Amino acid sequence: MVLYLFFFQNAHSESYVKAGESLIWDSENKTYTANVDVEFKNERFIAFADKMVANYIEENNDEIFTIIELFDNVIIKYEEEIFKGNYAIYTRENNIIKLIGDVSIESPTRILTGNELIADIDNNKRILNSADKESLVEVLLENNAND
Repeated sequence: MVLYLFFFQNAHSESYVKAGESLIWDSENKTYTANVDVEFKNERFIAFADKMVANYIEENNDEIFTIIELFDNVIIKYEEEIFKGNYAIYTRENNIIKLIGDVSIESPTRILTGNELIADIDNNKRILNSADKESLVEVLLENNAND
């Protein structure tokens, strides 16, 4: 039997955290820690991982997530893109998602792989880096990508 625990907030739109095993609320440090089959959603994206630590602030009697850290088997769905990696951190203040370790970006027409991704959501910019001089950043395009 899988137990799902939910947290909802309505600052600008609905955000939530689901956890398959445990959801720990630390009111003193203003964090939530979710374990096993974690799902996080905000007004920008939906994310899945094995573990998550979410920092929040209190504003007008609402809890607003400010920094989200995702650990192991990270998948982030943003519009038509899917970001994957071993670790991710999202900062609400600048709307940047940074992924590290076996990173990939999948879109309808391409797959990009590397070691680090910096996704600037507001400016629609993606920076993909390799691990070092010997590793590669690869791009795979569909045949009809330019049609």
